[in-house]
Amino acid sequence: MNALFNADVLEGAYQLLNYDDEDESALMQDFGLRYGDRYLEIYNDAQEFINSLGEDADARVRKFYELLADHAMSRVRGFGNAVYALAKYLGLGGDETVLSIQFRLMGFGDHVVTELIRAGMLMHRSRDVLFVPEYLIPRLLEVSGDVITPNVRDALSGLGSVELAIVESAAFGSKPINWLFRAIYGTDFRELLPSIRIDNLLDGSTGELIINPAIDIRELRTALHEMKDYNARTMRRTISPHGQYTYSRIARCGVVYTVFGEGGRELIMLYPWIVPSRRILDYHSRENRVIVIMREPSDEFTDIMNKHADELPPRTSFIFINGNEALVYKPQALDRAFDLFLDFLYRSNLRVTYLN
Repeated sequence: MNALFNADVLEGAYQLLNYDDEDESALMQDFGLRYGDRYLEIYNDAQEFINSLGEDADARVRKFYELLADHAMSRVRGFGNAVYALAKYLGLGGDETVLSIQFRLMGFGDHVVTELIRAGMLMHRSRDVLFVPEYLIPRLLEVSGDVITPNVRDALSGLGSVELAIVESAAFGSKPINWLFRAIYGTDFRELLPSIRIDNLLDGSTGELIINPAIDIRELRTALHEMKDYNARTMRRTISPHGQYTYSRIARCGVVYTVFGEGGRELIMLYPWIVPSRRILDYHSRENRVIVIMREPSDEFTDIMNKHADELPPRTSFIFINGNEALVYKPQALDRAFDLFLDFLYRSNLRVTYLN
């Protein structure tokens, strides 16, 4: 055998030793990509080679790691940036569909995963799982390259409230209450995910939200907080409630405590957009609260809220600001403070309409 053929057989033997699936279709696909018409010959020789090594096969193949690394790295030309992205952002592999989406979000072509398999940078461990060969890890960590890092603030600036809620859910790992999400936005959160694709930012096509790995999550969270704070201050000017304004990073909204003399205190929570989660329902849930959202509710809002009334804190109301109209969903437990807040709302130049 010549040196190249030996390296191919060693490489094939390495994957055979690390392949963990009775279905060999993905294994044979990899061999076909790497070795072309010779793939069956390489496969048989690799099997024979492993059998000749006996129980020590893993340890004996490990002695050839430098040769295997040289062999694979000689095929990297032409897509070094993808190899750099693999080393810097994608770790040691994972679900093939997720990896493909992550590469696409970083700006690479649809076939980059196939090309990385062809080069031996990635191998199938099973039908759906890819991994980086152990012998390549030190080499990949030395590879330099470029990956486009999106401008997070620019990406967020063009999104609507539903998309911003999706991004916030992904950035903070916040799981929306599905019925409340539907009441507000008119669609189930889980049903919405597969259709979500925001260029260079995130993708929900698998049913789970996948963020571009090149994005710094801390930067994304900071941008969301700052954008919410800015827009919540604008909302405050629209309804002009008395009281000191602050931004809550816990509830992720603007907060104003309005005191109506002996009428009591009302906690006003200002949401330019909202991820309706347990975090929000539990935030000061025993106090009088008005959750103000800068959008029109869904047509189903009142019916859904009435159906789930027992799951809502009784002293919480919702107000939707849509243009010059305030749509009010009154709390179950009416309080003097809420009546006074409504009086105040009537004086704010907004047309008040009741949802219940």
